[in-house]
Amino acid sequence: MSWFHDLGKKVSSAAHRLGHKVTHAVHQGVKGIVNHSEDISRIAGKVGRVAGIVGKVASAALPFTAEIPILGEVVGAAAAGGKAIEKVSSAVQKGANLITAGKNTFKHY
Repeated sequence: MSWFHDLGKKVSSAAHRLGHKVTHAVHQGVKGIVNHSEDISRIAGKVGRVAGIVGKVASAALPFTAEIPILGEVVGAAAAGGKAIEKVSSAVQKGANLITAGKNTFKHY
């Protein structure tokens, strides 16, 4: 009976230590995101603008390159990828702006 008890204590303490390490890592990550939310928003905006331009240029070039076997697929993928990256960076920018607004609100309290 004591062997199972010792094993249970070891498993329980290992899970407890792992939980503390995960909590600490998540806390540090969130703290880093909150501290750099303005930079994240600014960079995401720039990435979104560049990706939007790439997507628009590739979409405009697609009718001319569609007949060329490999180039047509590459340009189509660039158009789709540019538009997708633009949407994702827009979402990241909105999230960073929300974090910044929340940070500024709680700074006054």
